[in-house]
Amino acid sequence: MNRKNFLRLSGGSLAGAVLLGTTGGGALAQTGSPLKAEFESAAERYRVPLELLMAMAYVNTLWEMPPPSATPYREGDLHGRGAYGIMQLVQNPSRDTLEKAASLTRLSEEKLKNSRAANVRGGAAVLAEMQGEKRPSDLNAWQEAVSEYGDSDLYAVEVFQTLQEGASETISTGETLSLPAQEEAEVPAVFTAQGKADYRRATWRPAYWNGARKCVNSINYCRASRGAGKIDYIVVHVAEGSYSGTISWFKDRRAGVSAHYVVGREGQVAQCVRNKDIAYHAGNWWYNQRSIGIEHAGYGSNRRTWTDSMYRESARLSAYLSRRYGIPVNDTHIVRHRKVVATKCPGRHFDMDRYLRLVRRFK
Repeated sequence: MNRKNFLRLSGGSLAGAVLLGTTGGGALAQTGSPLKAEFESAAERYRVPLELLMAMAYVNTLWEMPPPSATPYREGDLHGRGAYGIMQLVQNPSRDTLEKAASLTRLSEEKLKNSRAANVRGGAAVLAEMQGEKRPSDLNAWQEAVSEYGDSDLYAVEVFQTLQEGASETISTGETLSLPAQEEAEVPAVFTAQGKADYRRATWRPAYWNGARKCVNSINYCRASRGAGKIDYIVVHVAEGSYSGTISWFKDRRAGVSAHYVVGREGQVAQCVRNKDIAYHAGNWWYNQRSIGIEHAGYGSNRRTWTDSMYRESARLSAYLSRRYGIPVNDTHIVRHRKVVATKCPGRHFDMDRYLRLVRRFK
């Protein structure tokens, strides 16, 4: 199955689920069980707060189970973070929580990648191991473990904001899940890097740079001195991952990729590479040299990725770039990533006509 389609799982009752034996001596519900029951089973087994698991999975994938082909690690691929499943277990040169989950659960890496119930169990096991022997009921006592799990303090911010606000979605199986707002949840404070973003509505969250003065030796992005006349295009991407996960990947010295901006579902905007510099986002050096790359948190195959807030704030950003660099507002100069290289990015649910109308309005 390719990244175009999420796994579509049965929404049958837990009572009707077939149980698979595991080498760990327990039983694992096959993908016929409701997702809520899979969260409950994993939460009880590893003494992790149910609400916390649900919030993490919501931030990760909006409670959908992406196929393993969505974001396997591929060197130099913008979407190749090596993150698997609803709990985004990671396997790349920098981190390997997938292997850790396999060790803790005694389930195979393939099962953890492909089975939703296994993936939820694996995520719970890894989070519990990071928390240590004490597994408090107080959600806020898990903040450090959540940051470690997501390899980013920003991930904990997203998770605890979700806990504080609650969430409700009907997923592709037809199941409706609700996470009630947790009034006691506190959003952790996160300190941003020194420096001001080029775009005033963005937060500066710089990608990793190794200090190389020549592009051939640069990692993640290349220092340059581009201005009007050298920036002619805006390339629109979908991250195949979360807002915090995408920013974290750009900060990874082994990623080899970056985009100038990342836009979240709530309309938050981060700048990771200066406009004048060359981000490695297009998969085409000519386009990299002459474009600004904008990533959008979410998955191309999930129409719920493209919220009104995301459209508006991304369009405001493109309008600013259009004004500053004289970029025409049309689908020749503001382009989908798939126009640059052979990819489905940003997916069939991105509405370019709507986007361009908004860009013209804000310009």
